[in-house]
Amino acid sequence: MPESIYTNDLQAILLENLRLHMTANSEKTKLVLFLSPASCEHACVANSVFKDEALKMDLIWTSNSKLLASSLKENSVCSEATLEDLKSADFVILLANSSSNASSALKSMFPAWTGKTETWDLSSGNVQDIVAQNVGKLLVRLILQGGKRQSPATQSVSSNPNLHTPGGGTGGGSKGANNAEAKISSSKDSVRVSRESKGRGGKTVTIVSGLALDDANLQELSKRLKQVCGTGGTVKDGKIEIQGDQCDRVLAELQNKGYKAKRSGG
Repeated sequence: MPESIYTNDLQAILLENLRLHMTANSEKTKLVLFLSPASCEHACVANSVFKDEALKMDLIWTSNSKLLASSLKENSVCSEATLEDLKSADFVILLANSSSNASSALKSMFPAWTGKTETWDLSSGNVQDIVAQNVGKLLVRLILQGGKRQSPATQSVSSNPNLHTPGGGTGGGSKGANNAEAKISSSKDSVRVSRESKGRGGKTVTIVSGLALDDANLQELSKRLKQVCGTGGTVKDGKIEIQGDQCDRVLAELQNKGYKAKRSGG
């Protein structure tokens, strides 16, 4: 094998620079803490649903579940929340049948805690349905706040000079590559999201138009949007139709895929 052109000292410097670069560009995972004042099951359900969906959407968020109580059953899966648990969380959600009782219990146990909290009232229906709906809304908010990881694959062509010229050169650049990049950018700028109910028997659908994609990619994007929105949909005449008023969720997902999508209409 040919001898390496790098000395040990140079290799050490390169490795250190790489480590610093990775550290500087790493995204700190944030934590949602689900607290239940009575039922460990409620917190576990919310924790499981959130983790699964956050992983699918490649968010920088994860979650944990704790029991907000002064005594625990021996067979309880959740451990009792501590002040350190609250301090380590970026967002705390109370799961309770009575929002006032849950808030009072939290203040009583941790009077010094002043972090960000939100209460989900589980008394109005099926617990799993309520949790699923609230988790979906929370994920949309987190995505809109920049909660999705930045994939290395999203690096623009212009940021890598080796992609501009044949043979990996860094000379005057490739006009063809620049034109292709401009066309992709232009097509992503023209995407519009709207809702429509006229002529649909009173039912509302969310329509994504202006997509410069072939049928296979339209179908793939449609499938992803249906998963994010938790509903049905179809591809028709080069447009994606999603059942229900899903404009906010669709916009969030498209924007995280690099589309400069805008809402049109009402």
